[in-house]
Amino acid sequence: VSHKDEAEQYIHGSLVIFRLAPQDYHRFHVPVDGMIGKMMDILENIVPQAIRSTLDVYGENARKIIPIDSPHFGRVWAVCVGAMMVGSICTVVHEGQRVSRGDELGYFAFVGSMIVMLLEKGMVEWDEDLLIDGRASLERFARVGMGIAGWCRNRFAKGNYIRP
Repeated sequence: VSHKDEAEQYIHGSLVIFRLAPQDYHRFHVPVDGMIGKMMDILENIVPQAIRSTLDVYGENARKIIPIDSPHFGRVWAVCVGAMMVGSICTVVHEGQRVSRGDELGYFAFVGSMIVMLLEKGMVEWDEDLLIDGRASLERFARVGMGIAGWCRNRFAKGNYIRP
């Protein structure tokens, strides 16, 4: 988390990675209802030697950090990571804008990328099939609009879902 004063809230929290292959849909959508916070760009140059070395390729490329303040899930961080040869990470929202889950958040300009989503501890209850696959270190295919998690039962009434 780029805001060190908030990092403690995410210890033992949830993290999910949406990995996009070059042939995948490269627009990304708002996972929860809320308000867009102050976005931050982190730009690092990737050189071709990065793939032929022990460099941390995912840690050394373009990133855009988008906080979404949700009344149900707390502050949700969407960290957009542009993989090698991604020309840019473009957002179609602005700070202070109210958004609804499913709204377009942005897109990657060219080739594969990923979204890392961070949620505070105790805010989400992942669907059981994802937990089983996660324990087995298996990836799961997800389409835009699929439900993958809900509010934590001990915090809120069930029924709201996080969607990729």
